Amino acid sequence: MSNQTPSHEVEHNQNLPYDENEEDYHEFDEYDEVTKPQARPFYKRRKYWIFCAIMTVIVVAVAVPLALFVILPKVAQSIINGSGMSFKSIQITNPTETSMDMAMLGSLTNTGPFSATIKFPEPIEVYYNDVLLGSMRLPDTKASGGKGELDVGSAPFSINDAAAFGTFSADMMNNEKFTWVLKSKVTIVALGRTVSNLDLNKKLDVLGMGGFPNVKILRFDLPSDAAPGQGINLSIDTELYNPSPIGVVLGTLVLDIGCNGTHLGQVKATGASLLGGAASVLNLTGTMTPQTTPEGLNTVSALFSAYIAGLSSETTAKGVSVLPDGVNEVSWLSVGLKSMTLKVPLQTPTPLNIIKSITLGPMGMNWTNADSYAPLASSPEVLAGFEMPFGFSLNVTQVQNNMNVIYNNKNIANVNAAEWGPAVTTKDANGTAIKFALPPTPFAINADSHADFDDFVNKLTVGSNQPFTVEGFAGTVAQTPIGEVRISGIPFKSDVSLSGLQGLKTNPTVINSLTVIGGLPTGLQIALSLSMVNPSLLSIDTGVGDSAVVTFDMKYNGDNVGTVIFPTLNLLPGENIRTAGALFTPTGTQGGQELLQKYMSNQVATVDIFGSSSSSAIAPLAAGLKDVQLQSDMPGNPAQLLLNTALTILDDTGKTGIAMATVTINNPFVPALSIKSIKSTVQYNGRTLGSIDIPSTSIDVAGNSQQASQPLPLSMDLSIDSLLSLMVDQAKVNNLNAEPIIALGKMAKDPTVKIPSSVFVGFNLPTFVKAAMAGLKVDVSMAVDVFVGEYATSLTLVQNGVPTTTDDTILKLLPIVGTPIAQAIVDQATLSFTSVMINSPAETDFTTNINGLIGNTGPFDAEISFPSGSSVSWVNSGSNLTIGQIAMPVVQAKADVGAQLALTNVPFHVADAGNMGQFVGYSLKAETFEWLVVAENMVINAMGAPIPGIRMSKTVTLKGFNGLQGLTIQKYDLPSNDPDGIHLVLSATLPNPSNVGIEMGTVEFSNFFQGQEIGHVQTVGLKLLPEALTPVNMEGTLTKQTTEAGLAALGDMFRMALNGGTPNLIVKGKSVTPASGPVSWLSSAFGSLTLNVTLPSIGKQDIITGITLKTMTLDFTGGNPYSIMTSSDNIEATFKIPFAFPLSITQVGEDINIQMPQGNNVANLKLPLGPATTVSPGLLKTAYENQLLNVNDGAHDVFNAFSKVLTTGPGVHFFLSGTADTVAETAAGVVKIPGINVNVGSDMVGMNLNAGGAQITNITVVGGTSEYLIIKQNVVLQNPSGLTVKVGKVGFNIGYAGMLMGVAVVDNMVLTPGTNTLPAEFHLAPPNEHVRDAFLSGFVVGQEFLLDISGSADSTTVDSLKLAMASVKMQSPIKGITVPLIAKGSQAYASLGEMIQLDHPRVTPVNVMIHNPFDTALYIKSMKATVKYNGGVFGAVNTDVGMTIGAKDTVLSPQVEMISEAGFKFLLNTILPFVLKNPGLIKGSSDIPFLIESTIVAVVGGSDGYLGNVQYNQQADITVNLKFSLADLLKLQTLQGGHADATTTEAPAAPTTTITSETPTTTEAPQNPTTSAQETTTTVAPTVAKRQDIAAPSGDFDDMLAQLKTLFNQHYAEIGEPAPFA
Repeated sequence: MSNQTPSHEVEHNQNLPYDENEEDYHEFDEYDEVTKPQARPFYKRRKYWIFCAIMTVIVVAVAVPLALFVILPKVAQSIINGSGMSFKSIQITNPTETSMDMAMLGSLTNTGPFSATIKFPEPIEVYYNDVLLGSMRLPDTKASGGKGELDVGSAPFSINDAAAFGTFSADMMNNEKFTWVLKSKVTIVALGRTVSNLDLNKKLDVLGMGGFPNVKILRFDLPSDAAPGQGINLSIDTELYNPSPIGVVLGTLVLDIGCNGTHLGQVKATGASLLGGAASVLNLTGTMTPQTTPEGLNTVSALFSAYIAGLSSETTAKGVSVLPDGVNEVSWLSVGLKSMTLKVPLQTPTPLNIIKSITLGPMGMNWTNADSYAPLASSPEVLAGFEMPFGFSLNVTQVQNNMNVIYNNKNIANVNAAEWGPAVTTKDANGTAIKFALPPTPFAINADSHADFDDFVNKLTVGSNQPFTVEGFAGTVAQTPIGEVRISGIPFKSDVSLSGLQGLKTNPTVINSLTVIGGLPTGLQIALSLSMVNPSLLSIDTGVGDSAVVTFDMKYNGDNVGTVIFPTLNLLPGENIRTAGALFTPTGTQGGQELLQKYMSNQVATVDIFGSSSSSAIAPLAAGLKDVQLQSDMPGNPAQLLLNTALTILDDTGKTGIAMATVTINNPFVPALSIKSIKSTVQYNGRTLGSIDIPSTSIDVAGNSQQASQPLPLSMDLSIDSLLSLMVDQAKVNNLNAEPIIALGKMAKDPTVKIPSSVFVGFNLPTFVKAAMAGLKVDVSMAVDVFVGEYATSLTLVQNGVPTTTDDTILKLLPIVGTPIAQAIVDQATLSFTSVMINSPAETDFTTNINGLIGNTGPFDAEISFPSGSSVSWVNSGSNLTIGQIAMPVVQAKADVGAQLALTNVPFHVADAGNMGQFVGYSLKAETFEWLVVAENMVINAMGAPIPGIRMSKTVTLKGFNGLQGLTIQKYDLPSNDPDGIHLVLSATLPNPSNVGIEMGTVEFSNFFQGQEIGHVQTVGLKLLPEALTPVNMEGTLTKQTTEAGLAALGDMFRMALNGGTPNLIVKGKSVTPASGPVSWLSSAFGSLTLNVTLPSIGKQDIITGITLKTMTLDFTGGNPYSIMTSSDNIEATFKIPFAFPLSITQVGEDINIQMPQGNNVANLKLPLGPATTVSPGLLKTAYENQLLNVNDGAHDVFNAFSKVLTTGPGVHFFLSGTADTVAETAAGVVKIPGINVNVGSDMVGMNLNAGGAQITNITVVGGTSEYLIIKQNVVLQNPSGLTVKVGKVGFNIGYAGMLMGVAVVDNMVLTPGTNTLPAEFHLAPPNEHVRDAFLSGFVVGQEFLLDISGSADSTTVDSLKLAMASVKMQSPIKGITVPLIAKGSQAYASLGEMIQLDHPRVTPVNVMIHNPFDTALYIKSMKATVKYNGGVFGAVNTDVGMTIGAKDTVLSPQVEMISEAGFKFLLNTILPFVLKNPGLIKGSSDIPFLIESTIVAVVGGSDGYLGNVQYNQQADITVNLKFSLADLLKLQTLQGGHADATTTEAPAAPTTTITSETPTTTEAPQNPTTSAQETTTTVAPTVAKRQDIAAPSGDFDDMLAQLKTLFNQHYAEIGEPAPFA
């Protein structure tokens, strides 16, 4: 047997009862373990198959020769005869007259049970209807399992008879099927035997092409004109479905196309192919030939009409020829093609909308027929835009149409233009269009649509554009390259519109002319000529007769004033000039009267013309006209009613004001005019000259004639203004020089006006007046009652520029003008004194020097005399107090010059000493004073005529002494102390602002400041000259003050002086003594003198030269973030003073602004007056408590930056600006000097928190919410400055690795100098769960973290600290907790039986002792852990826990299951070494160290607290309790036996069995194995456990098992039990 092994291996598959490739052969591969012994079936035993093999060889040796040589040939012929043959595809290529190539794909059926090779040694002959068509050779093919395939890539086919093949070709193309007979010899190779010379004679039924049913035209196009005279180029894509499996490569295919027996043209396709059993698309191109017969043209016309309408037309395609190579015809293919006529339906999928748009041109609507609802519509131009689906040339020459008019979605009318009319085809950039005319056609309104048509006409009349829709059918006659085609039934539907009349409002209706032709009792008859603009393209014609009349109401200002009547209305597009009549009825309405007045006054008036429902007898037209509202400008009457007038001045006109006037009347009307009453006003340039009021008269004027009236009394306005204005205006009209009279008028009105003297040179008033009045024209406003013919009415007229004549009587008006002008000249003159000096004042008289000017005496020469002299009075508060008498000489005034006054040593008599004293006292204090100079009975002689009786009263204004407030102290000094105070030295100047001077003598003053007398000064020989500066030297004393007010005043004066100010002193006159002795009126006046004196500035003294805040407390916890409570117990200041008198400072208070930078006030600190101590010369020390630092409203941002620098910077330099109050001891008293200027720089050390860093200590987890973990901790900060800052509640952002972890809140943060430990509550809330879990996992294992501690704008609610807190950037390391989470006391309850079983993963119950290191409850939600022992995985826990552990508590968890790996490998490599290493387990339990790598889902703060996933690894001792029984030990014994059977590889000669996922293979050893395969199979049966990929157990297993047995034996011996493993 061993010698046959190689052949046995080769025939392995043939000798098995199943194929190795079959699925069942591998069905046991997935099992590799045994469960119990089982006997093998007999058919799987080796001896059985050896027997079968021997028997098979014997049988085959006898039966095979018999079958091969006797039975097989007959069986093969029978199978060929009974087999079937069919073809899925036969594709014919390269057809010629004698041959072609055939590619075939077919199948063989019923080929018998044997696999065989079929060979065709001879050509296959093909017969059709018993005629040999030709032959072809087929390649060998195979058959198996009763079937086979024929796949012939290309087989040459030789055509035996071309004519017969042509007949076959025609039948194949036209019939549904045909039959081929195939004949040849066949050779079959089967069962290792070749059987030749077998007969093949097969009928082959093949589907024919069936005349190509269901031919479809996919695309039909006539893209362009063919060559001239050749017709239209044609392009068709045709789909032919070929039901036959036979396909043919045709090459070039030529077809004739026709319709209804008419030859339409010829097309061809190149590269054409017919696919077998599929649809083929032929791309046909050719020409549609011209038609010359009526029948042909009718056919083409019907074809086009149907195609455009979406109807089907049956066309035909008949074969002409087939040219496979594009040149030569193959007869048998052409015969087939020519025998076939294709019926092809031509139809577009949807009707073609070739008329794209219709545009109406000018449109006429004529109501000349009797039916109002059938007006004749016409248009000279209608444009129909169309788009043919083809590209050939087309010229439409005639059209017809029948359309319905659709308005508001309703068919309201029909317009049937059935007659063919001429048309023109146009092409431009917008496309192709047909232009044609619509002849006069009834616009027939449907009976139910009259109201719709009324609405349509209304909107067309008043609107700018009226859309509607036309829908119908059109016909065209078109010239084409194939002839004249008449296309009918072309559908169209288009939205069109007509431009509306827009109420005839686009242009105003113009009244060209208006004539009053008659007067009836009811109104005035008027003839009108009108221009009306029709903005639309719509013409309207109402025809003639009564129905043609159109009327409109005429209104003015809302009142009906008449009717406008058109005998007929014919409106064409554009401007229409039409005549109409009107009956004007103005009487009875305000609007009518106003319109009549405007007409008579030649004023244009805008009248309203309204249509109404009765404007026309044509109902639809009336519906349109009723909403017409027009406006038109009605022209006025240009004729003047008054032609001229004449004026006569009477002798007594100056007294009565009455003159006489005569007027001439003009009648512009055709009927007579009669005036019955007159009330008029005569004006000139808008000024009333006079009026006439005659309630009853009669002035009759015939039509179109003039008539003069009788003299009429005129009441005149004789005011100077009216008369002068008349003269001036008339002078201008007559080109006279009106300047003199204009100047007089100005002077009469305004005495202050300045007129050049040249104006009056050579001027003569009477001559001027007579010349000026020539050619006078006046404006007349009058109200008259009149009759125009028989029509009575009232007229209110205004007629300007009526010519008026005057005579010499006009000079009688001059006396009225003269006297007022003369007085005005005097009144305009001025009297002024430039200086007055009082010399040697005495009680009743003194002499004066007076200089002055009489000015403004007019622009002409005049002599002014004062016969009665002049009195001088002091004007005092409305009262005139006479103080003396002064003489004024005669004055010669020159034009534009006036008269100079130079009076010296003129005696001035004091009329009243009391009045004089009051006057001098007033003048000493006042800036100005007034004298009233009065002269009576003056005489003025000017322009050649004296004018007596003129009075002059002039007020002379002089400058007062103004309290001598100009006293200026040039310098002063406080050099030393006086016995009663501080000595004062002054140098000053005293200006006299008055133009009155006086000799004063010796003068003494008392000095006051803030109402307190603080000292006195004196000077000798004081003489004040008019408007001069006098130097004064004075000395005195600042006297000792004994009152609080005096001390306060003196201190404030020092404050102002030291701050660079100029203290204002009140200096009061104490005594005055002239050289001549005391004068009562001068002394009383001087005693009332009070001067304001200003001490000069000594410059701003920096008394305080420096301030240093050594310490400072800032309390930001108040309600106002910019009002901070502050304190300091150490402030130092340096100081100095500018005077030599002794000074000692004892108290200081301050009002200080903090400036950053200098000059920019940021905050204010007010410190009350408090004790000051001199530490050393020039150095003060002070302190204060609880004073507010108030930040200015506009300086919040700067203060925020200030706070920022103090918080996180090393220090800040700033400026202190303000005032300091001091208390000083002087010779003048203990003086409080307030408001001393302070302007110094200062420095303050900052807390520099960022540099000092921070420490986080005493970390305690105290709670948690769903949002964050609550941690109590201390934040330790260093403050190197002298600042104490009270901030209140502050939150710091805690970050880690660039991520925000949460906020630590200090409830009441107070930073004092040095180290600050601040309790804080940290809300840990990492940005995502990954950061959270990583942080928590590190924290619970004592990991150290470097945390970022930073502030933000949200760190504090104190706005002034937000920027400071946002600048805080510190870091602090923290270390997590180091207390183990798994405490001693964890228990595991192992079962030996469970551990050694191999069927499933091993389960061990475990209770874990968990310690809660936090000061809050800890809820363990779930635990996922890997338990490792000795570096390997021992088991895994993945379970929900659901236990709560109290703060700092240690609790044993509920029992959870640890799952260990299943199978033998884990037992071998882990379980057994584990037990052997911990023999205490056999005694019951043992504390064993495990490495626990866990992920704990925990909630800190209870079940509703803060959730986290903690990765936690800990080496922990677990008390493992091992439970076992004798049954478990027996399993261990069984395990050993199984292991022994499985470990057959220990014998060197035994086969090595490797269990893998691949197919098992066995390699036999050269010697016989110690254990036969049969014995192994009998002893150990395979189990149903799933196979694992593990290595075979090593020899250590027996050793470990032996050790384990020994341990168990020892344990049982110790407890007095029999050894289980004896």
